[in-house]
Amino acid sequence: MKLNQFIWNNYKESKEGQEVIKLFEEGNFEEIMKRFIDEKNKSLENYNQIINAFSNSKNKFENNETAENIFNYFITNGLVLEDENGYFNVIDPNELNYLLNVIEPYSFYLSDLIPDFFFPYFFQLEFSKLQKICDNFNINIPSVPLRKNKLERLNYYLELCEIFHEFRESNELNPFEFWAFLYDFAPKYFGKEEIENLPTPTNIWLCGAAKDDYPDLVKSNSETTYFWGGNEDTKKGDIIVMYCLSPRSNIDFICRAVNDGVRDPFFHYYGSITLGKIQQVQPIHISQIKTDEHLKNLPIVKKNLQGVNGTQINNEDYKRILKLLEEKGQDISILPKLSSIDFKPNINCKNERDVELQIVEPFLLNLNFAKNDWIRQLPVRMGRGERNYPDYVFFPETTKGYEKGKMLLETKFIIKNNRDLEETFQQAHSYALRLEANKIVICDKDYIWIYIKINESFDRTKYLKFNWQEINNPDIFNKIKKLIAKESLK
Repeated sequence: MKLNQFIWNNYKESKEGQEVIKLFEEGNFEEIMKRFIDEKNKSLENYNQIINAFSNSKNKFENNETAENIFNYFITNGLVLEDENGYFNVIDPNELNYLLNVIEPYSFYLSDLIPDFFFPYFFQLEFSKLQKICDNFNINIPSVPLRKNKLERLNYYLELCEIFHEFRESNELNPFEFWAFLYDFAPKYFGKEEIENLPTPTNIWLCGAAKDDYPDLVKSNSETTYFWGGNEDTKKGDIIVMYCLSPRSNIDFICRAVNDGVRDPFFHYYGSITLGKIQQVQPIHISQIKTDEHLKNLPIVKKNLQGVNGTQINNEDYKRILKLLEEKGQDISILPKLSSIDFKPNINCKNERDVELQIVEPFLLNLNFAKNDWIRQLPVRMGRGERNYPDYVFFPETTKGYEKGKMLLETKFIIKNNRDLEETFQQAHSYALRLEANKIVICDKDYIWIYIKINESFDRTKYLKFNWQEINNPDIFNKIKKLIAKESLK
C-alpha cells in the first residue's frame, strides 16, 4: 500500500507520534537505542563504544564529501584513533566482516552525521521485519547479495538509503519522521503478528542451541518466537529438531519455523529463521544418536553434529527420532509430522512450456476458466523503452499504456530454493503493481503458490502453497477455488 496520508498525519499529530519524532531529532544515542533496539544478542554498551569510536576518529573528511564517499572512506581507510602513544587502527582497511557485524551502531553514527541521506538501521537479526514493511508499503528493495560478496552485502545498506530517501521525498517526510515511520508507525500499524495455524511442513531441519540458549527455550510458551541461525531455504511450517550443544549434547526440543528462511545481508551466518511452537521433548543424548543403527550413518552425526545449523534431514531420519522419543515415553502424537502424501514429481515435464500445457492450463480449466479468459505473454511497458511479458494475465484490459488484469500467473520449470522463489515473486510483484492485479499465482512442475493482495499490498511471506498431488484432496481444491477460480475474480 501507499502511505495513507490521513492515517500518517493522525499519527504525526498524536502525542505519541510527536514524542517519537522528537526523540529521533533531539534524543541521544542511548535513549534511542534503548527504545528501538532489541537487546537480545546485542550489547548496547558495546554499541555506545563503537559509536564513540567513530565520533572520535581521526579520519578527516572534506566539507563537500558526499555521503557515499564518507561511507566508503571507512571501508578503504579503516578507523583511526589516537592515544598517548599516537595513532592506531581500530578497524583495518577493508575489514568487511567487522563493518557488517556493527552495521547498527555504524549506521547510527552515519545518520547523525548526514541525516538527510543515512538512516539508523535497527534490523540486524530481524531482516524479515524490514522486508514485511517494504512489501506492505510497496517499497521495492533489491535482492540480498550472495553470502560470499561481502562488499556488496555492506553496500546493500547504501542501496537501502537511496531507496528510502526516494520514498521519504515522495511522501514529504523529513528524516526524523521517516525514522519514526520505520520503527514506530509501521510496526504499530501491522500489530504484533500472531503465530497462526502453520502450513503442513515440507522439510525437516536440524539446528543447534548453545549453553546460554537452553534456559530461553525451556521457558518459551505458545507465543514465544526466537530469531535463529538456520537454512535460508527453510519454509514456513517446517519442522526444526533442536540439538542442544555441549554440555547437554541432547536433542531437547522440536520446533516449527514460523517464517520462511531469510537471507540477512548483515548476519554473520547469513541464513536465518524464526522459531515458534517450541516443544520440549525427552532428551536423546548424542551417545544414543551415534550408536543408533540408522542415525549413526548421517553425515552430520559422523561430524559429531558440528555445524549443525540448517542441516536438512529426511522423513525416515525424523521418523527414527520420533521412534526413539516414543521409547522414552514421549507422546509423539503431539509432535509435528510431514504430510503423508506420496508426492511424485511430474516426470513428463521437460521445460517451462510443458508445465503450462500439461499442468497449469488443465488446472485452470478445472477452475472454470475458458481459454479466452486469459492472455499469455501480454506485452506490458514497464519503463522507458522496456517491454515485459507476464506469462498469464486474467481478464485483461489491453488498451496500450493502460493495461490491467485481475490476476497474473508466472510459471517456472522448477523453483529449486528460496532464492528462486524470491526472484519469481519480485518479478510477479512488479507485474501485479503495474497491472493493478489483486492476486499472484506462481507455478512450477511440483508446486503452486498463491498470494492475495491485502490492504492494497502483497506480502512475500503470506501465501498458500500446495503440491500438485494435494489438489486431489476435495477440501484443498475447494479452498483454492474460493481464492482463484473464475467466479472469485468477477
